[in-house]
Amino acid sequence: MKNLKFTFLFFNAFSILLFVSCTSKEELKSSDNSNKDAISIFLQEMKNDTLDLEIRLQSANKALQLINSKKDSIYRNDILSFKIYLFGNIKQYDSAVYISKELLQLSISENDSAAIGNNYSRLAYYYSQNFKKDSAFLCYKLSKEICLQLGDSAKAGENLAQMAIIQSDLGDFVGSDDSGIQALKYLDENNLQYLTAVYNCIAISAQGQKNYPEAIYWYDKAINISINNTDKISYLQNKANAFRYLKKYDEAITILDSLSKIDLNNHKSRATIIDNLAYTKWLAKKKENVLPELEKALEMRLQENNLRGLIASYAHLSTYYENVNSKTALSYATKMYNVAIHQNSIPDQLEALQKLIELENPAKAKEYYSSYLRLNDSLQNTKQIAKNQFAKIKYDSDKNREENSQLKISTAEKQLEIQKGKTNNVLLFTSGSTIFISLLFFIYYKRKKHQIEKRVEVYKTEERIAKKIHDEVANNMVNIMNKVQYTENPKEALLDDLEKVYLLTRDISHQNNSIETGAQFEPFLKSMLTSFNSNITTVILKDIQKVELSVMAKEKQIELYRILQELMVNMRKHSEATLVAITFKKDDSHISINYSDNGKGLDLKELKFKNGLKNVETRIKSIHGTITFDTSLNNGFKAFIRFKI
Repeated sequence: MKNLKFTFLFFNAFSILLFVSCTSKEELKSSDNSNKDAISIFLQEMKNDTLDLEIRLQSANKALQLINSKKDSIYRNDILSFKIYLFGNIKQYDSAVYISKELLQLSISENDSAAIGNNYSRLAYYYSQNFKKDSAFLCYKLSKEICLQLGDSAKAGENLAQMAIIQSDLGDFVGSDDSGIQALKYLDENNLQYLTAVYNCIAISAQGQKNYPEAIYWYDKAINISINNTDKISYLQNKANAFRYLKKYDEAITILDSLSKIDLNNHKSRATIIDNLAYTKWLAKKKENVLPELEKALEMRLQENNLRGLIASYAHLSTYYENVNSKTALSYATKMYNVAIHQNSIPDQLEALQKLIELENPAKAKEYYSSYLRLNDSLQNTKQIAKNQFAKIKYDSDKNREENSQLKISTAEKQLEIQKGKTNNVLLFTSGSTIFISLLFFIYYKRKKHQIEKRVEVYKTEERIAKKIHDEVANNMVNIMNKVQYTENPKEALLDDLEKVYLLTRDISHQNNSIETGAQFEPFLKSMLTSFNSNITTVILKDIQKVELSVMAKEKQIELYRILQELMVNMRKHSEATLVAITFKKDDSHISINYSDNGKGLDLKELKFKNGLKNVETRIKSIHGTITFDTSLNNGFKAFIRFKI
């Protein structure tokens, strides 16, 4: 058969060459018909599902070689579309993206708006499959705008749904909610696939923001209209997880128990249901014997090589063994960490590191803690970059839309401004001169005042440092010398005493060093706060990256640094705390910071503002803020700080 095809094509080609000098109109027409016949044969092979994908791609390429005029543009578009589909099937997404761009350029050259919109959407899909989420987001947005111009609201809603999913995947939950709600304006019950996807996406974003009741509300909406059983099972599992996070274990168990009775062919889903049901039962009743089910789910996932599922199994088994066998718990936590690294899943790596920090010996725990801080910063930076990219894409798109309409207005305004400028120049010169002279005098006065204040501050600082060295460092050194001379304390005890002296000197250095401001302020502040971590005390910072401390005025950055430093020094000296939590929050034009430790506290009635705490009150007033304290004996110490940005 192949020889016949080759002979047929060779004969046609040879005939054309032989008679090219005397070809008549009828012969040309016959040649065109032969080309079309050959193209049809190649198209049939290209679309034949029984043939190997490589053969189908070769047929598509041969058909493209025969297309040599605009008359065949319909064939060209059809062939390119199918080539994209074939490359997608064999997961050669780079090739699929390349040909999608070629097809897009063809539709642009033909000025076919509907085709341009569809091709942007197609290109976005393969960008997403190739993990280029920002490019996918932009193409979906461009497709959405074209669809709205054409009045295709359903397609616009589908594009918005895809945008929302991308934003949710990259941690931009607020942006995802915005895109998802917009999508709902254009989707109706005629498009249940995308409508349920949007409901599920909004639910996932709510769960990502720990708003579990809101997540359950949207999961219910997705479940109620879903016509796909696989999707419905997935939504029900998500809903059960939300109940579990709320510690409503009975509701979660009811859902998972009903799912466990369904005969599922999908082993991944079955393993997930078994694992989640067993783990939730154990959370509800710690004495419940769920180990066989947890191990069964693990075995199923190992057989399937389901790496995502293995992470969940290892996490649950590590938690299960924490109070039973710490060695086994550590083993599962290590396995979870290794698989999470293989999957490049930073959130799962962070969860595994938290387990390892608790279970490992102090030396290794410190190494894991350093890795945790580095990964967490990397994750927050990635999320922020994604948010910035989406914001910039939206801004650029809106800006381009407005530029044309603004051009005519700006031209007229410029003419008016020129005329006004001539009239105002004389007045500006006179008033400007007066203001300039006044400004020079004011600057001179402020500089003099600042110099005097700095000298006073330097004197106070020197006095404070001298007192600290005398009262704390010198006294400790005398005690150590006495121990060396008059006692037989072991070397370890002396080393502990020397380490205390070292920590005292380091604290004095930290309290009086220069402060990085501007863009470097946030990492500098974070470094100072985390430096108070020790074998005894753990410091947890929450949402520091969300309040944008780097945009604050320099003076406020300095005062905030000193305030938090005073609280941390006070904690180390007096509280005997093992856990310190500092939460940052931004609302409207204010920043709120809540400090809390589990130290020994003191009676609130006996709290007197002196030394460090008096400095804290003075500093917060200097930036027009407030600070309140909440403490009692054996109930820790809390401070609530609030000031305007």
